[in-house]
Amino acid sequence: MARRDSVIDEEKRSYGALWLVLSLLLFVAGLWAIADDYIFRRPWKYYQERFSQMEIAKVKEAIAAEQARLDQDPEYQKAVKALEEATAQVQSGETGEQIAQLEKQLERARLEDVEKDLNLRFVKSELEELRFLYDDAMHHGREDEAQEVLEKIRAKEQLQVERQAIYSESQERIAKLEAEIKAKQAAVKAAQDALAKLTATRDDLQQKLETISLGRYPAPSASPPFIKVDWVPKIPKIQQVVLEEYDRNSYQQPVARVDRCMSCHTGIDKKGFEDAPQPYRTHPKREQILGPHPVDKIGCTPCHNGDGPNVNSARGAHANYYDEHGQLHEVHLREELALFRGPMMQANCLKCHPTAVGLEGGEIAARGETLFIELGCHGCHLAEGYETLAKQNDVSIIGPSLRRIGAKVEPGWLVRWIRNPHQFRPRTRMPNFMFDETQATQIAAFLLAATKDSSAAWVSEHPAPDVPRDPQTVAAGKALVDSIGCRACHALAPDEVAGQIGANKDIAPNLSAVAEKTDARWLYHWVKNPRGFSDIARMPSLRLTDDEARAVTAYLLTLGAPQPAPPPLLTKLRDPGAVAAGEKLVRKYGCAGCHDIPGMELESRIGAELSTYGNKTKEELFFGDRIDLHEDWATFTFHKLKEPRGYATKWIEQVMPQFNLADEDIEALMVFLRGRTEAKIKEDYRYSHSFSEAVVRGQRLVARYNCTGCHIIEGRGGDIRRLYEKNPSEAPPNLLGEGQKVQAPWLYAFLQAPTTIRPWLSVRMPTFGLSDEETVTLVHYFQGLDGVTSPFTYIEVSDYVGANVEAGRMLASADYLSCFSCHVRGNTFPEGEKDSWAPDLAMAAKRLRPAWIVDWLHDPQKLLPGTKMPSFYADPDNPDGPPDILGGDDDAQIRALRDYVISIGLAQAGQLPTQMTRVQNDQAAVQ
Repeated sequence: MARRDSVIDEEKRSYGALWLVLSLLLFVAGLWAIADDYIFRRPWKYYQERFSQMEIAKVKEAIAAEQARLDQDPEYQKAVKALEEATAQVQSGETGEQIAQLEKQLERARLEDVEKDLNLRFVKSELEELRFLYDDAMHHGREDEAQEVLEKIRAKEQLQVERQAIYSESQERIAKLEAEIKAKQAAVKAAQDALAKLTATRDDLQQKLETISLGRYPAPSASPPFIKVDWVPKIPKIQQVVLEEYDRNSYQQPVARVDRCMSCHTGIDKKGFEDAPQPYRTHPKREQILGPHPVDKIGCTPCHNGDGPNVNSARGAHANYYDEHGQLHEVHLREELALFRGPMMQANCLKCHPTAVGLEGGEIAARGETLFIELGCHGCHLAEGYETLAKQNDVSIIGPSLRRIGAKVEPGWLVRWIRNPHQFRPRTRMPNFMFDETQATQIAAFLLAATKDSSAAWVSEHPAPDVPRDPQTVAAGKALVDSIGCRACHALAPDEVAGQIGANKDIAPNLSAVAEKTDARWLYHWVKNPRGFSDIARMPSLRLTDDEARAVTAYLLTLGAPQPAPPPLLTKLRDPGAVAAGEKLVRKYGCAGCHDIPGMELESRIGAELSTYGNKTKEELFFGDRIDLHEDWATFTFHKLKEPRGYATKWIEQVMPQFNLADEDIEALMVFLRGRTEAKIKEDYRYSHSFSEAVVRGQRLVARYNCTGCHIIEGRGGDIRRLYEKNPSEAPPNLLGEGQKVQAPWLYAFLQAPTTIRPWLSVRMPTFGLSDEETVTLVHYFQGLDGVTSPFTYIEVSDYVGANVEAGRMLASADYLSCFSCHVRGNTFPEGEKDSWAPDLAMAAKRLRPAWIVDWLHDPQKLLPGTKMPSFYADPDNPDGPPDILGGDDDAQIRALRDYVISIGLAQAGQLPTQMTRVQNDQAAVQ
């Protein structure tokens, strides 16, 4: 048998199977590439398409709902019917025939008009040619030829005039035909306009539908014929914001930040998707938060963190994720990118804002900042921006001065207090250092020894008062404490809460057991003049008389009972060894961080610096022997604040005291601390306002002296109002708009030395003994809150305008507005109950800004919602002024009232015996 040749001709070899396999592989690879690009590696495309479908469906539902409403609206049905009738009338009958004839004539006229227009254009073109030939002949000296051309030009100009007349006549005929058609169709146009007014909402929605979609195109359908024409979502594309020079690289050079969060969170700034699932949901409090933080300008990561350029996966973009057990895990690419979640989202507020206090949307961060300051955290821990708050005149001012502690407290009480202050006052700001009996005794021994001379000197200069203990004096003291304002800061029962910080810390001491702590001598002189005992005392003077101070002291001595120290304890307190050991303990535990202690003015902070605490990684945090905790920043910080010594080991001691903070306060402090990072934001991106610094300084001063214990300021405070629920008008005033309301010199003088404005009130504005610098700070604070750029008001006592004054006097009289039925006028008081009285108008000239008086009279409720002041001129469309005064002109009457009110104070001050003032102020438009 012949041997078969094994070599096959390549031209005859079949590659069909190979090409089939390769084609299938290419097809599969193509499908995989599409899926990988669209689903696995580009989820943002799916999110955008899905949101676009949701938005289209929502608008279509709105259109359907609006159409359903219109179908039930008789006016709409009437308008539709009117349009149908008008349309039928112009499409049939005599009118229809006339319109048809006119339209034919119009069509024929337009065709003829085209020919007439062309003829006119031709002659114009020929004229241009002849004029060129004429100019050329003249330029080259061919005058005979030029004259021949000139004759032709004149003939053509005559022809142009004739054809222009023919064309103008044609245009007039067309316009006339169009007007006739329009006149006969006027009923249709009127019906269309009437219907359009009713369908405006639907039509706007329809236009929106066209804007948010790609258009109407054929698309697959689940039901026969499996193709339908519908609105198609827009083509997905990356949405990004570039923040130039927002970040810093490793070399501290400015670099841009790219933020693409909106590529997935497409509905973040669109109303109506508040209940949609993520990532389609509308931002909470959209208008309040995104109004000042537009996402198309600043993006999302400046507030929320996250890896802005990453759009390939949610985990990568967020840099963290929750597992199936609800535990948050970080994606360890760059830990500082981890997305802030829940309340922690407010941590970045302080990167751009000088303070979170009063910041809408930053309430938790503000609470944390307030706790940080008021609990004295900055006394032990250095924190940028809070370095100078712990001391005043080189002494610590967070807690009370201990410089004369021996004259203030009973020694046995001092030992008990140091051992566990929470046992005596559960809501005290003073933390528990968990000292044993020996340590507490040693610290008390040192404090008593270190302040022995200054305490003795104060005692020798302040004799013990004769305080009656009879029931009448005690009752009088209780009445004073209840009425003059003490309870704005102090609680008088163990379970009572006055002003508080956070959830469970009092602003000022609870006095329910004050007699256990101190004696009549200290109480009497303290309530008389707190600054006489301590230069840094927060407590103000209520300007008590001697008898009032004795009565208040008698009442306070009934709260609690003295518990004198036993002789053995007194012996231990005098032991030099105990004094030396106590000094070491005081230095070790940083007591001078909060308290003014003789000889320790230069002590440094004992705690770690917290300026960049928010940047700490888990490797920088010491968990001690705790193996039961998930190791991350949030877990460490929570337990450090919850149980500060919980990370102590056999070898490593922890000295941070126990504050007994509520969980919500710990959370607020965590938010504040998380915002303490090393990030340096470019000034262009920081919130900048000419009043920012003044407002921040003022807020801190207001917090220090607890002004909000009595007054509502920036919408917060007024704790004392709990005592005036039945008669709120007897409570201290709301200070909303105070900067716009009062003159700066008056406010300065009032804060330095308060005077009576509302003589019917029992509660007193205290004297805080503010320094000049502190007073100026508060004046600038109130002006800064209201944006007052021109703080000075000039009132010139001249140019008497008798008619204007008399008009104001008449308006204020009982015959018209009856202003003095409520307002005090110097020593003249209104009739009726005191709770219906209003402030003294004799003080207006020096106290009130004239421009504010005008605004107040226009609409009191706008400036101070809830005020009892009636609105005589609030509605500009319905003038309420008496028609027989100044022609019933509301604005003129308001100016007359302003001038008259100013004149009252000037007259009583002897500046205006018979004249009225011409008011000049910083708002010249109000004249």
